[in-house]
Amino acid sequence: MYFKKTFLTGCLTMALSVAHSQTPPDHVTIAGGFNPIPLMIKAGEKLVSKFPQYKPPQILYNDSSVGFSLFCAGTGVDTPSINTATRQMRPAEIELCNKNGVNEIVEIKLGNDALVTAQAQDGRLNQISRKELFLAMAKNVPDPKDGTKLIPNPYKDWKEINPTLPSLKIQIVAPEPKIGLYQSFVAGVVLPGCRQVDAFKALATSDPKQFEAVCKSFRKDNAYTEYTLPQVAAQELKNNPNGLGLIPLTMVAKESLKNVSLDNIYTSFTSVAADMNDLVFPILVFVKKPHVALIPGFKEYLDELTSEDAIGTAGYFYGMGMIPLPRFEREQARTAAKTLKVVTQKKTATSS
Repeated sequence: MYFKKTFLTGCLTMALSVAHSQTPPDHVTIAGGFNPIPLMIKAGEKLVSKFPQYKPPQILYNDSSVGFSLFCAGTGVDTPSINTATRQMRPAEIELCNKNGVNEIVEIKLGNDALVTAQAQDGRLNQISRKELFLAMAKNVPDPKDGTKLIPNPYKDWKEINPTLPSLKIQIVAPEPKIGLYQSFVAGVVLPGCRQVDAFKALATSDPKQFEAVCKSFRKDNAYTEYTLPQVAAQELKNNPNGLGLIPLTMVAKESLKNVSLDNIYTSFTSVAADMNDLVFPILVFVKKPHVALIPGFKEYLDELTSEDAIGTAGYFYGMGMIPLPRFEREQARTAAKTLKVVTQKKTATSS
């Protein structure tokens, strides 16, 4: 009898514990990349000012990769309802979501930004090429005396790579692999620059996987470092006129840095808005559809997030640095937020 009573009490305790753990929170929980997070916070402030009965969103983590691991951990309300990113989901992340039953995902594109080469205002680099950047960053490069041999990167000064460049110590800061910007960096800067080096051209055709692996091997000395937070990289550039960084355009504008021409092209808000730049990256929001009906204010939050007041050409996101989408794409964002149409994630994203 004692056993039966103890057993039933234990089961009841477990049931109550599970029920309590699945009680919907009174706020939206958000994980994800650094760039979109300030926008998410601002939209939350606007929501609360209009609907004081709702709570602002809680921010868990400012990193796309960690955000996806939390987002894809399960469907329970104790997992993030939203993940933000500046890239599409990677195949491994899609598999993790599928494995854990996170299948109803709504994808909303809020706007754009772009990766640019930047320097302090008193920096002496005015232009650079992808090839020169690659030769400055790579772990191994062709021997300047014998182009058929690869040697550990010997370059210390930009003038050693190209005599027409100023004599400056090479100091490059770029996105680290776990953040969303890395994908744009590799696809738009590293691989095209590597492809222009004669020693790697044949490999690009004969063995694309090996080509990518070789191109993505960077030197480990102080000439090349990686950042997790763009604002930290921007501050480093402001304090170091010799430094050159691959950072978001919006951060360049915010910190009054100099936009260095890349292959004779200056990236600007106008060129990004007109879709005339190959280093543009999206500001994306991934939403767990089942959570929308469970969490108070979630639907209203999505409405605010995609409102013209937020994402329009004169919206407050633009004032914060996000580059607005064309009108029809803004309408698509609002439609996605209202209909909560689930988008099937395809396993076609690169592994970078």
